[in-house]
Parts: sequence; C-alpha cells; structure tokens
Amino acid sequence: MKLKVVFANVIQGMIHVGYNDKNENLFTGFHPNKYVEYFEQQKPDILCLAEALMDNQQGNSLFIEKVTNVCSLPYYRNLVGEKAFFVDDKFYGLSICSKFPIASYNVLKFANPKIETIRPNGDYWVMHDKFIQKAVLELDNQKRISLVNTHMFPFQHFNKHFWDEEFVSYRAQWAEMLSADCHEASLITGDFNTVGIVIENAFPELKVGEKLQSVVNYDGKMFQPRYSYDTQIEYILASSSAKVISAKAEMVYSDHPFLIAEIDF
Repeated sequence: MKLKVVFANVIQGMIHVGYNDKNENLFTGFHPNKYVEYFEQQKPDILCLAEALMDNQQGNSLFIEKVTNVCSLPYYRNLVGEKAFFVDDKFYGLSICSKFPIASYNVLKFANPKIETIRPNGDYWVMHDKFIQKAVLELDNQKRISLVNTHMFPFQHFNKHFWDEEFVSYRAQWAEMLSADCHEASLITGDFNTVGIVIENAFPELKVGEKLQSVVNYDGKMFQPRYSYDTQIEYILASSSAKVISAKAEMVYSDHPFLIAEIDF
C-alpha cells in the first residue's frame, strides 16, 4: 500500500529566516496558518510533528485541529512537552496525525541525563525531558503499521556530544525504546538531534541499513549551517522491505527541513 509520509519540526509556528551575528534565531513572526496551508498542499497520509503548537498542558491544539481538518487526517494524538519558548502562553510537543485508525497508542519518557550549562547570554539551562509517541495504525488493506515519533535531546546546546562515553548507557536505553513494535511494517520519524553523528552510528541497535532504511537523506551543510557539524538530524526510517517511490527534504518556514516521502509497504 502506498503512503505519503511527512515529518516536520514546525518550531512552534514561528517563521524562521536565519541567524544574527551571535548565532541566534531570527524570525518574521508567528504564523501557524502558513504551516497549515503547506501541509494541506502536501496531502499526507501520515503526518508526524515535533515542536507542534499546543494551547494548554492537556494537549488541546487549534493548530492541530486545523491541520487534521484540511488534510483529512481524522485520527491524531498530541503529546505536550513543555511551555513554548518562542510564543507566549502556548505549549509545544509531538503529534501523530493519521488518515488511518490508531489501534493502540502509548507514550514513553526517555531517561534524562539532566546536563546543565550556562548559555552565552547568561541563561542557565538544564536538559528538559524528552518523549516518544508509539502507535499502531490500521491500514485500509488490513495491514498494521508500527509508528514511532520523537524529538530527542539537543546535546549541541550543552557543549556535549551524542557519542560521549558518559551517555553510553543512556543511548542503549533510548535505542530499546525507539525500536518499533513487531508488526508487518514499521516507521520511525523524528528530530533525533544527532548532530555530528549519523543515525547508523548513533543507534546501531536499530540496524539502519539492515532491518530499517533511511528514506530521506540530505546534506546537513545545506540545512543546518548553525552547527559546526554537517550531519543529518531529522529522519524517516522505514522497514527495509518497503519500496521508496519518492523522497525529498524541503526547507520552508522552519529552521529544520521537512521530510516528505512516498513509500509502498
């Protein structure tokens, strides 16, 4: 069965236009409707989001309601992460939006190393909690697909590296949690924040290149000039048996590329 899958970090509905001389984000404002219009044009069957705009801690979201309405994605689950830091009085988190019924759904919380740092502007930061959404979708052909959506820890903002020895045990736990449930087909989407390390080395347990394939591949130098590393950090991973019909990464309104793929399961 052919599915159009989109993953996007929508940066809380802000429109990103680059960085200043201090490497800080520059925006032209808060325009979530532009994202809604973009997704309407894409017509996804499965849309997975990071930094999705939420209205409250309960996960209510006018933004997601608009997206799912215009894209005809009647089945969705929202997960609030924390208060939005770009938009006042809002929250942000993860969202799975689907054309197909969600047969099961659960949330996992990553073990958090709670790293601390002082930012260049003097702000004190401690690593925030991160989560995984796990769902099983019932496709029209009676096949089930296991779906994982996530947004992982940004080590690059804490002067640490994903591959540092102190995080070995954490990475092993994270890999186990990320593994898709055993079904006929599987999808793993997310902003993995794997700056400086490719997904195959970050999580060898996932067996990308063997059990899974990276569906959309891009040059990090094109899309992540803020970082000194040039690796890809967003991924759509699919069962190795799936056939990729088309795949692209597109820079639109966010500071992250959107990944768009047509996949035959």
